[in-house]
Amino acid sequence: MLTTDLLIRFLNRNPALTITGIEKEAGMAIRSLTQIISLKRELTDKQRSKLLPILMKYGYNEAFNLKATVIAIANNKGGVGKTTTTAYLGEALSNRGLKVLLIDLDSQGNLSQIFNVATENGQVFNSLVNYTIPMHIEEVTENLHIAPSDLELQKAEQTLLSAPASQQRLQRALVPFLDVYDFILIDCPPSLSVLTLNALNAANSCIVAMQPEMNAVNGLNSLFGVIYETQIFSNPTLHIEGILFTIVEKNTVHNSMKEAVRENYQSVNIFDTEIKKGIEIKKAQALKAPIFDFDKNSAAAKSYDELALELLNNINSKRNSK
Repeated sequence: MLTTDLLIRFLNRNPALTITGIEKEAGMAIRSLTQIISLKRELTDKQRSKLLPILMKYGYNEAFNLKATVIAIANNKGGVGKTTTTAYLGEALSNRGLKVLLIDLDSQGNLSQIFNVATENGQVFNSLVNYTIPMHIEEVTENLHIAPSDLELQKAEQTLLSAPASQQRLQRALVPFLDVYDFILIDCPPSLSVLTLNALNAANSCIVAMQPEMNAVNGLNSLFGVIYETQIFSNPTLHIEGILFTIVEKNTVHNSMKEAVRENYQSVNIFDTEIKKGIEIKKAQALKAPIFDFDKNSAAAKSYDELALELLNNINSKRNSK
């Protein structure tokens, strides 16, 4: 049944839709839907009957919209902006009213450190090595939560190598949260290890964050090979959401590398949004402050908000084309 909560979640996931436009198409009085949403009133049967055909035209499906979209942020090279992208894309999505869970799957724990979240009450490692232990979640803001990690996660890699279903542990641990969150973003380690394979098996899609430099470009084939083999052998629903250029500088080297990637990977989506190199990211992380709290008008904050919008539009475009 269409509830006000489901309606809000659907509209938050579809930023191209406007309340005024939906009211008009559904033949509802102007601002009637605005009042229902702002006051959290329940929809009447008559209002549901007007709204459902319009929402379904734009891809509404009650069962589907209850499930989180799980995205792995991956690259087998370090220092290319994976953790920053996980943190600030998650923050940007949460600012749009979406409920977001971040998974710190890197034993360096940098994602946890960005939000100044400790692991003393529990961490990802515990749920991976012992399936009876629920994933421990910490609140960053009302809409943004994180499952933290630290160096203890290194032990998981050794333990999982000889454990049953070693590559599906994260997938199982996330099951209770699929109905709770709109997005689950996984920060992968800088390797093609069993932890990265766990992320790819748990995810619906993968964003490849990469700096447009030769050493990063050279590693793409290895990463794509692992993604495609995961699709074939264990997770057929996995797809590449797109390549995101990060830490971009305005010079001929970066320009030529970006063109090379576009030429060599024509079948892969490349995000229009680029994350430029900037000091504000380092300053925010040094202060352990979310980028939108540190400076919501900074180039980084604006870029990640644009990325969130582009991601939502891409997902909705694919859904509506099916």
